[in-house]
Amino acid sequence: MNEGLAVVLIYAFRDARGAWYGDPDAAIHDGRPARGVLTLPRTAAGEDPGLFDGQRVEVLYAACDLEASQTSYRLDDGRSFVATWHVHEVLSPAYQRAFTAPAAAPDAAAVRLEITSSHRRYSLQADILAEGRVGVTVVVRTSDGVIHGELTGEVDARDLNELGRLIASAPLAPAVNSTSAATSPAPVKATRPGQAWTAEALSYLEEHYRAGMGLEQLTEKLGRSEKSIRWKLNGLKLAPYPGDLVPDPRLPVEPEAPKAYTVDAKRQLHPNAYKPWEPEDEQRLAERCAQGVPLSELSREFGRNEGAVASRLLKIQAEGPAADDAWEYGG
Repeated sequence: MNEGLAVVLIYAFRDARGAWYGDPDAAIHDGRPARGVLTLPRTAAGEDPGLFDGQRVEVLYAACDLEASQTSYRLDDGRSFVATWHVHEVLSPAYQRAFTAPAAAPDAAAVRLEITSSHRRYSLQADILAEGRVGVTVVVRTSDGVIHGELTGEVDARDLNELGRLIASAPLAPAVNSTSAATSPAPVKATRPGQAWTAEALSYLEEHYRAGMGLEQLTEKLGRSEKSIRWKLNGLKLAPYPGDLVPDPRLPVEPEAPKAYTVDAKRQLHPNAYKPWEPEDEQRLAERCAQGVPLSELSREFGRNEGAVASRLLKIQAEGPAADDAWEYGG
């Protein structure tokens, strides 16, 4: 995106515990982000509450290239800004309820969702199974279909909503103890690589650099690399542009071979890969296992890899030599 077309967005926020959400480390176009306070309304009676209903959070907003949502939030000072999709998905109760199984549609066989970013495609398939259970498969792919991660499992449909809340509430930084946060000053030293600069850290950098503190001492006191500090000093107009830190243009290289596989490629070897297990499949699997069929033959018979078959044998508590071998796959 052209820098001149960058939009001012709310791209991160911090709750009362000090935990950050959104993209606090995002690259922005002006040296320092602006800050504001947002008091979130309470959900109307009869609706499921959001994670931050009625809470006051501190937001960061600036011109950046992140994907904008279609929703703006009115700050306590009266100004309104559009939020990024990442922030909106955490703040909006509608998104937090996205994984709730629809009670009014008991005949629905499956739910399929997909979200695409600039580098990844995230797909979710939830299959309605017997006895109120749901089989969930999440796959992470590159834009050209190469798989980089997957999660598969079954849960009770009634637990999906709370699991969605749990995932959405996972902080990007460790939570700060509320008691100590009320009595201790905000930390200046970064505790993890790439941590966003706080106002306190910027103030410390400017004050001590003007007082003559050298780069070596600043890196130790602020917990950051010399490169990070030199770029930040330039952004604060306290030091010249660090041209020696700009890397030389890279020569074109041969594209790397795919490091993973695609769903289609995997199904050429195992036709039923990623498909939900039906109750009759599980019953037949238990019977074949009890008959002494080895794990490798069960893999061929059921069209799934040995790891998937081993996991299912343990889940249904099958008995037989193949079930004993299944413990080697992480049981």
